[in-house]
Amino acid sequence: MNIKSALFLISFLLLFLPKSYSQETSDKYSDYSYLWEEDDKKKKKKKRKKKDEQIKIDSLQIPSDSLALDSLKLQSLLIQSDTLKPDSISTISQIDSLTSEELEEPKPKRERVERPPISDFREPMVLPNEDGSINGGMTYTQIDGKDYVGLVLSPEFKFGKVGVGLNVPILYGLDDNSIRTEIFEDGVGVARLIRYIRYGVQKNDPVYVKAGEISGLMLGYGGLMNNYTNSTSYEKRKVGIHADFNYDRFIGLELLYSDLNPESFNLFAARPYIRPLSAFPIKVINTLEVGASFISDKDQTSIITSDSTSTTYSFTKSGVKGFGVDMGVTLLSSPFIQIDLFASYSKLNIKSDTLSAFASVLGESDFKTGSGTSIGMNFRMHFIADVFSTDIRIERLNNSDHYIPQFFNSMYEINKDRRIASLVTTDGKNGIYGSLRGHVLKKVSLGGSLMIPDDISAASPAFVELSADMERLANKFSFHGSYVKGDLDDLGDAFSFDERSLAKMRFIYHMNKFLATGVDYYWLFTPTAEGGYEATKYVMPYFGVSISL
Repeated sequence: MNIKSALFLISFLLLFLPKSYSQETSDKYSDYSYLWEEDDKKKKKKKRKKKDEQIKIDSLQIPSDSLALDSLKLQSLLIQSDTLKPDSISTISQIDSLTSEELEEPKPKRERVERPPISDFREPMVLPNEDGSINGGMTYTQIDGKDYVGLVLSPEFKFGKVGVGLNVPILYGLDDNSIRTEIFEDGVGVARLIRYIRYGVQKNDPVYVKAGEISGLMLGYGGLMNNYTNSTSYEKRKVGIHADFNYDRFIGLELLYSDLNPESFNLFAARPYIRPLSAFPIKVINTLEVGASFISDKDQTSIITSDSTSTTYSFTKSGVKGFGVDMGVTLLSSPFIQIDLFASYSKLNIKSDTLSAFASVLGESDFKTGSGTSIGMNFRMHFIADVFSTDIRIERLNNSDHYIPQFFNSMYEINKDRRIASLVTTDGKNGIYGSLRGHVLKKVSLGGSLMIPDDISAASPAFVELSADMERLANKFSFHGSYVKGDLDDLGDAFSFDERSLAKMRFIYHMNKFLATGVDYYWLFTPTAEGGYEATKYVMPYFGVSISL
């Protein structure tokens, strides 16, 4: 065989060598470039191939809990790759096999469906101040014609979502030379020093609980209870509890208990509610809320009169009950305006032999409490980046005989017997309820509401409510006040103080950052020796401290 023939044979073998043989050889002999490449080139190429293999290994998605064990397996395979026999699989094939059979990717967890945010027009327009304060000072006042001097402290403390407010009056009688203790003599006693203990903000936080003084409360959309307060007396403040729990803006429960006095079962209210379509991505539909309200009052708490005797309510002994259903939906929600539509049905159920006898005397021998319906809209508007905001509510009321809309309001707690007795002579008059509230820079808040029948009379009375809050206006003046008056048969009497009025006002002049002078004014009610109630005026000027914490 000559040289040409030998070269031809070698070329033939190189070109037509079976592919399987090339693959079954070790990585060192996977090609024949070693015949002509220089040593330094072979080193670079080997280094590059090793880097490519490492990239492939790193790209494998190995579960974190088995990372150490699988890494050992891969290293073992790489070590064995240099000594594999021709009939063995290649290193990369083993890695691919290991990846597909043993290194299975973990299944992704099912993500929780997030419900779209829902803004509730019943949450406060201005959230409570996150800063605490200390207010108090020396004061003088007259109670039952007697002169008193002393110290009144009203501190407020805030710790995150927790707020605590106190009212500590220490009054010394100039006539009898003794400390006034009547405020602690019955019921919850010293607990009356607590104005409130609060956690969260209603309709803004998933958990809201408040104990102490309760005012301006609306249950649901207000068909049965609106503008309710449990504190109508300065001397006999009640400690109630109000709570609102909601889960994921889907289901919730609102609760009220008016007075923690253990003598009797006092006013209790509950309203479970649900937004059944809140998970839907479709606007308007996902804001639908449906609720049912239940109210019961069997108040037989002893009421201490001015001659040290006691009395109880007559018409609540067998129980005052109310039931209602309501629903609401947000028609439009934008940074500028929110429009809500709502409707309610409410019914009173009062079965009392004493009340029936009273009705018979007035010619209502077949007396039965009635019911009412309402439909309304609420408009909340924000102007100039929330510099000025306003809230407008308008509602049409339709009532049967012997029914008063928003029956459980401020007038109910002034005198429950008188409020219940007024149902006997109440005609089924329709009417309108409206309210207007707003704030400027969240420093000045003003509001008011009016419930007015189509034909105002003693049998169909009107109701008016006003409120105002100003905090350090011009860094000098503060004012906090509320006023309500019911059983109005003439709107000309809306702002005259009498037995149908409630008022609480505080004027403060801030002399500097620490000192202030002002006056507290209260028009509240105290029991009388005859078992009734009389309006009592308290005027308490003071000089002391006013410090923002």
